Amino acid sequence: MSSAPIRLGLLGFGEAAARLAKDFSQAGFTDIVAYSRSGAKAQPGDPLHQRAEAAGVKLVKTVGTLAKKSDLILALTPGKSALPALKKIRKYLRPDHLYVDASSNSAHNMEKAAEIVGSAAKFVDSSIMGPVDILGLKVPFVASGPHAAEFRDRMTPHGMVITVVGNNPGDASAMKLIRSVLMKGLAMLLLETMEAAQRRNILDAVIEDSSATFNDIPFQKIIKRYVGGTAVHCERRIHEMKECLELLHDMKSTDRATKSTIAMLREMVKMGMPQKFTSEPDSIHPVIDALIAARDGTKPA
Repeated sequence: MSSAPIRLGLLGFGEAAARLAKDFSQAGFTDIVAYSRSGAKAQPGDPLHQRAEAAGVKLVKTVGTLAKKSDLILALTPGKSALPALKKIRKYLRPDHLYVDASSNSAHNMEKAAEIVGSAAKFVDSSIMGPVDILGLKVPFVASGPHAAEFRDRMTPHGMVITVVGNNPGDASAMKLIRSVLMKGLAMLLLETMEAAQRRNILDAVIEDSSATFNDIPFQKIIKRYVGGTAVHCERRIHEMKECLELLHDMKSTDRATKSTIAMLREMVKMGMPQKFTSEPDSIHPVIDALIAARDGTKPA
């Protein structure tokens, strides 16, 4: 791999791109270029132009110029603009280009983006997994696709934090969305729980008790315990959750998450999970495989 300095191009120049560019400049990158529709029209003295100067970035007028002056193109466009922006720059890409799409997008769109790029350049699907405004260049990235390892190997020496999570374009974007199922779902569970606790005037006690349960246990063990334990005990837990639902109704508290829990437990009983798992397995893999097989009507691998 060439040891020549990497010429960095940013496709899109919003707040995240500006913050990363500033950190890239401090990490030793020179001649960073960026293109955005608003940036192409910015004049000296305009706020956007001043932001670019402060970050050590030269705004260029066309995507063709961006491609010409870059070796690695980091696309940081809004999600809805990712494919239109790619189609616009595609004819200017070179086989030696590393085109990293870090827009917030669906796995399907990233698969489509890889098809659009084809052999014109080396495509990488990437997702940002934290707040850029707080972490800057230290924000975690995940990357997938055949060229994800090259992205990691070329940029981690300059301070980026990149983890390769899959071989296929779309895997990184899917990971971010799947993670959101947990994070946003957990937020909804907390809201439902804490509303009920406050209605009963025991909010602080519930917070303290719940925190004691989770604070001292590594989350990987929590995942194993909850997934494996539910497979074994799903049938008897239905009764307890129905009592939870009755209490919530009595207090006129929200119950969406609790109803979903009951539905999932009933589904697992119908799948025969208590018969398949008479004791908690050593890992969650057989439980998840059995769940998928039951849904798909196949045998576990």
